[in-house]
Amino acid sequence: MAEQEKIESRILELSQAIENDPTNTDTLYELGRALESIGRFEEALSRFESIVLLEPEDHESIHAIGILNLQLGRNSAAILSLRKATELWENQPDYFADLGDALYSSGNVQGAKDAYETAQSLALPNEEICERIRTALMKC
Repeated sequence: MAEQEKIESRILELSQAIENDPTNTDTLYELGRALESIGRFEEALSRFESIVLLEPEDHESIHAIGILNLQLGRNSAAILSLRKATELWENQPDYFADLGDALYSSGNVQGAKDAYETAQSLALPNEEICERIRTALMKC
């Protein structure tokens, strides 16, 4: 079975599980990620938004909402979600790097630079994200 078919099959399974238990945030999260992985961003966004309605401080889902909004070109919505994610989990360099990307995309170069510098200060020297942050800082 091709990878796409496996994902589609898993999406069907997860959707059925959610019909039986619509408040299972773990299943909603997995479904959101599966939908995102095949480019069904609006549907994925809806799943993550459902989680946040159930768990307003779920920083992973709030972060996912920010990333999806950024991918959909909704920079303002992305920035709002990513700022909230960084407030909820202040030590996550990925969140700050993604916030930097959203700010940069919206034309706020100084804000992007500040976010990237925060990400850099939080990242361990050998973390995978370090190269991404260095590259982002060079464009600021």
